[in-house]
Amino acid sequence: MNGAEMTRSGGAESGAGARGARETANMAGDAFWRPRLVPAASAGARPEPAASGARVEFRGVSVSYGGKQALAEVSLDVPPGSVFAFIGPSGCGKTTLLRCVNRLNDFVRGFAITGGVFRDGEDVYSLSRSEDVRRLRRGTGMIFQKPNPLPMSVMENMTMPYLEHVKSSAAEARERAVDCLRAAGLYDEVANRLNAPAAALSGGQQQRLCIARVLMLPSRLLLMDEPCSALDPISTFKIEELLSSLKGERTVVMVTHNMEQARRVSDHTAFFLNGRLVEAGDTYTLFSRPREEATERYVTGRM
Repeated sequence: MNGAEMTRSGGAESGAGARGARETANMAGDAFWRPRLVPAASAGARPEPAASGARVEFRGVSVSYGGKQALAEVSLDVPPGSVFAFIGPSGCGKTTLLRCVNRLNDFVRGFAITGGVFRDGEDVYSLSRSEDVRRLRRGTGMIFQKPNPLPMSVMENMTMPYLEHVKSSAAEARERAVDCLRAAGLYDEVANRLNAPAAALSGGQQQRLCIARVLMLPSRLLLMDEPCSALDPISTFKIEELLSSLKGERTVVMVTHNMEQARRVSDHTAFFLNGRLVEAGDTYTLFSRPREEATERYVTGRM
């Protein structure tokens, strides 16, 4: 880490509506938010690809909420351009670690972190200016467990965030939107409903719309928190196809409870239990020849 180790604390965002609106816009803004640092006691047709996937590193990351520990001393490397799955039982710290990457945990009252979270060598918790945090989030796509389409048409969902952050004509934005909808396997299903409300789509279609919206911006990192947990097998398959096609262009870090999905899609897998990283490695080896007994019990359904 650069300089002395710090404990970083976050406060709850006032107004759930404002927070939800910001998350819905894929964390591109948040100008109203400013971090607080205190000294530590201890340490298809495709849109044009991003240049390459981002590199993510966790170094001795420990997280607590109101003094209750959620993660303990997690160190992990996410190779650029890979799909990396976080697995483990509910409450083991998977989502907490995922949300450290784009600093969403800072909105949670009582949040504190020690250690380092690095994106392409930059400690994301060393960013103190709101504009730097906006830059971090603009370069990070986020897909939540529950689809969060904006309250507007399908096409406006695609073009509005893009036109806010990229200098482009409306015609160019619409052309890019079609490419991204095709990449997400959705265009053929909504081609005659582009001006209809996005809320009228099925749950699986809404989730693929949110993924297509993320693809509009040239983010090199995509974070996914159980993106297929409520979807039917067909929608799940289409999302998994898309994730496979993104390898090399974008780094994808996903939380999943679906062991078969982790096997099918991910290059690397990390298993968490009780706030600790138990084991991490290439997916085939972790599932077929796990080093730890706890990992074997979990991936075979005996935990």
